[in-house]
Amino acid sequence: MDRTAVEKTLSIFCEWKLLSPSEKAETLSLFDAAFPFAEAMALAESIHLHVKVADTDLLPHERIRALGSEATSCTKGYVKYPFPSGCNMIFSSIPVSEDDMLKDEPPLDFPVLDHTGIDLRRVTAEVRHVFDSVPNVAIGHGWRHRAQGGSGTPVYCCHTEVEAKHWVYPPRPDVVHTRPVEFAIGALVLHDAKMGCDLRPIDPAHPRAAEAMAALSACAASHAAAGDDGAESSHYYARSDLAHFADMGHYAKPLMDKFFAYYNAVTGEDGALTKREKALIALAVAHSKQCPYCIDAYTNTLADMGVSPDEMHEAVHVAAALGAGIDLVHGVQMQNTLKRRKPV
Repeated sequence: MDRTAVEKTLSIFCEWKLLSPSEKAETLSLFDAAFPFAEAMALAESIHLHVKVADTDLLPHERIRALGSEATSCTKGYVKYPFPSGCNMIFSSIPVSEDDMLKDEPPLDFPVLDHTGIDLRRVTAEVRHVFDSVPNVAIGHGWRHRAQGGSGTPVYCCHTEVEAKHWVYPPRPDVVHTRPVEFAIGALVLHDAKMGCDLRPIDPAHPRAAEAMAALSACAASHAAAGDDGAESSHYYARSDLAHFADMGHYAKPLMDKFFAYYNAVTGEDGALTKREKALIALAVAHSKQCPYCIDAYTNTLADMGVSPDEMHEAVHVAAALGAGIDLVHGVQMQNTLKRRKPV
């Protein structure tokens, strides 16, 4: 990609007050040799900026089209304009991030840049290697990380589909970088029907990340659309329901606030037990209580912490063994009843 051409595109949106000078500078810093993920940037086919606005219907669509771009993805509250420079401008006025699930957050000052994205469309061995190395690069430079999709589970967003994504969050404070960066691998597949939307994961360092719950998983409607109208199938335990956990606070709010405060204090901080140890306990309890939301959430949390599959499975075996022992020890009650009826 041509940095100069991208800068010209961004400058126009700055003139239209749809992008701030600092957001433009942050985006252009992706081209810097010092950018920790410069290797991925060098292999990118395009980049994108996702800007939240109050209402996509009020965008200057005619002026944007006059620049030589036509919307490739357009739905209520969401539109994407690609440019020859390799810069894609995305605007939304619908919930697109797990942050949006939080209630009582200060209102955003629209327009605001939600994240930048690096698109790795051509899946070669080199691209695959660089994409897979993103989590380690992030850890090495003090960036936080979340993953979405992969292993045969695609990531969906407003009529589109990609193979997998890595999300990284800059250190705090950082002079240049303030917003998440998305790495998407695989060809961009467009669908006529809505396929659901995998929301951008919340920053693990967000003070209300545990409350959002979606920070613990790629909580999105990844299950297939049902019927010709693209409506999602309706069933118990849809992964997208997890993103609405905070909605429980709409009712009996004082009690729910106390629950979230307690939950965050117990699970979100190191104490006599580390957060890693607490997460392993939580995974085991999630299996014993048979909660698919928590299993999904804590599996992702532990994977992001670098906990091995063997450790996770061993925790589940502990829960399973204890559950079996609990069932068996209650057999003593059966024996006591039998003894009362007739000596054995």
